[in-house]
Formats: sequence, structure tokens, C-alpha cells
Amino acid sequence: MISPFFSEARRFQFQIYKFLTISHHDYRQSLLKGKPMNATTDAKKPKRKNAAFKHLMALHWIMAAFILSLYVTGIFVARPYQEPVLDWLIPSFHQSFGILFLILLVARIFLLLRLIGTSHVRRSPKRPSNWLPTIVLHSSLYFFMLIVPVSGFFLRNFTGLDTTFFGISVPPVFVADESWAGLSKNLHFWSAYVFLAFIFLHVVAYWKMVWINVRKGFNNSKKAFFKRGES
Repeated sequence: MISPFFSEARRFQFQIYKFLTISHHDYRQSLLKGKPMNATTDAKKPKRKNAAFKHLMALHWIMAAFILSLYVTGIFVARPYQEPVLDWLIPSFHQSFGILFLILLVARIFLLLRLIGTSHVRRSPKRPSNWLPTIVLHSSLYFFMLIVPVSGFFLRNFTGLDTTFFGISVPPVFVADESWAGLSKNLHFWSAYVFLAFIFLHVVAYWKMVWINVRKGFNNSKKAFFKRGES
């Protein structure tokens, strides 16, 4: 009776690990080996799976760009300009980016769930020795990716203000409440800083992949610049 229980527990544990880290593992392996995602030595591996990983990593970097935009606009939301136009425009962009980021997060989770069932994913990634810290790190990232924008939405709602999505006003769902507004404000503020700390840990953990991407982007930009100069 005990053996099947531990077998199922280990299988469930591995499924969680796959869900949280599969895109990073496969993309990092391809970069460190100097192979693009669509290159494979195994003719049996469908190109569709490699394309799915490429789409997943493209979504990863798009979300990273939105996170950067949210932090930059968030600074000016906390310390607003005296200019009336900017005082309206920056919070509007901040709210719009937050809603769009939540949509992208749902799309990312949907892609991950689709990839988990593929035969390629069943064989990889192999669980490394540091699987527990990896699960904690990635679980925390997903948790704060959800909490930070949702708490911002609650803050607007409990303050009695509409949320703007690229010019479209989304009316409050909840009744204005000063105590809940204060709680949402603190949650939004402190969760954003804790999320930033986990992002830093994530970058440190995958610094090789980040460096390879930065270097690849710089080289591509340099080639494009010289080609433009020659023409």
C-alpha cells in the first residue's frame, strides 16, 4: 500500500517540476549547446514541439518586457508628475499593461499545460539535485505574477475608481471601502518589491541564459547596422 502512494507522490512532484521549469530547461539546454530551438538531431521529434517551446520563450520575454514597463510606470504612478497629461497618461498605461500582463500569464499557463502532455516533455527535464529550490523559486514567481496585478486591480476597485484598459474604462466590481483600499495598497506595494527580489534570484539562477540572449541580441543588432550601412 505504501509503495504505490510514494510512486504517485513522486510522479505528482515531477509533474509540478515540469510545469514550472520546462520552458527554461529546454531553452537553456539549446542555448548552452549552441543549437537553435528548431534544430534537432532526432528526426522523430516533431518540429511542432520545438516551435511550441520557441513560442513559450517568446512569450516569456514579452512578459519580461511588460514587467519592466510596469515597474517603470509604477514609479511615476507613486510619484506623479505635475503635468496634467502625464498624470493621466502614465497611470492609464500602468493599468493597461497590468491587465494585458494577466492575459499573457493565462496564455502562458495554457501553453505549459498543453506541453506537459507531449512525449518529448515526458522524457525531460530530468529532475536535478536542486529541484526543491527551483520549485520554490518558480512557484513564488508565478504567485507574485498573479498577486501584484490583482492587488492593483483591487486597489482601484476599493478606492472607487475605474480601471483603464487602453482607453476602455472597466467599472469597479466591489463597493468602495477605505480599509480594504488601504490593505490592497500595502499588498500591491510590498508584493511588488518581494516580486522584484524573486526576479533578481531568477536572473542570477539563469544568468548564463540571460547573457547568451543579450549577446545574441547585440550581435544581431550589430550585423543589421553594418548591413544597413553597406546598402
